[in-house]
Amino acid sequence: MTKVKDIVNRLREDFPEDIASKGDPVGMQIGSMEADVTKVMTTLDVRPQVVEEAVEKGVNFIVSHHPVMFRPARNLDFADAQNAMYGNIIKNGITVYSIHTNSDKAQDGSADWQAEELGLKDVEPFCLDDDGIAMGRKGRLPETMTAYDFAYYVKENMGIKMARLITADNNKKISTVGFICGDGGKYWTRALDDHLDAFITGDVYYHVGHDMISSGLTVVDPGHYTEKLFKYKVYDRLKKWNQENNWNVGVELSEVSTNPFQDLF
Repeated sequence: MTKVKDIVNRLREDFPEDIASKGDPVGMQIGSMEADVTKVMTTLDVRPQVVEEAVEKGVNFIVSHHPVMFRPARNLDFADAQNAMYGNIIKNGITVYSIHTNSDKAQDGSADWQAEELGLKDVEPFCLDDDGIAMGRKGRLPETMTAYDFAYYVKENMGIKMARLITADNNKKISTVGFICGDGGKYWTRALDDHLDAFITGDVYYHVGHDMISSGLTVVDPGHYTEKLFKYKVYDRLKKWNQENNWNVGVELSEVSTNPFQDLF
């Protein structure tokens, strides 16, 4: 019988836990490395609907991008929806393992997947973390375009309904681009340091947007849910490794959208 540790050990080869950003609670979240696995499922987030999906599909191992426990639980009062979800996970014998910034920073991880999705050329590391490993990537667009067209380019290539453009000049020419997956707004000045034309990241705050415009930097915010790439890419790897290692487990892709926002037009 395949154990959680068998799959985790292979995941760690591609996404080492020790390269995660300081304080990021990656790795084992709930469960046991010694638990048997009959079916594994990949997801961006672990939310109550995802757990219900796992139960319905007979999944007993969830691999997520975002850690299910960013902060320690102060109690296990099931009147709280988050605690009730923890209880449902435990009651159904589900193990949860999370790969967060160690996916962003890994070679052929989230940052490289997004660079490929954006069609960037001459891709290089961007925005070094405290350990000297890049959190993002930078590169050159296939062709120079205006800031306005660039926002639509991001929207189309990332397969999203809406993107926010932050720029002082819609006609500014954009050729070089840097990005950080998810919420990387606090690193926007790194794009200025590297003399990039534009920066892409999610969850840009209102007042930070003003500072970006004042600096002359063009920024596109495609939202945080673009990190959904993780569940597809890791699903593909687990399918491949399942055959290579004769794990004989089912491999599922979560079909639940955990995007909390609806884009209304």
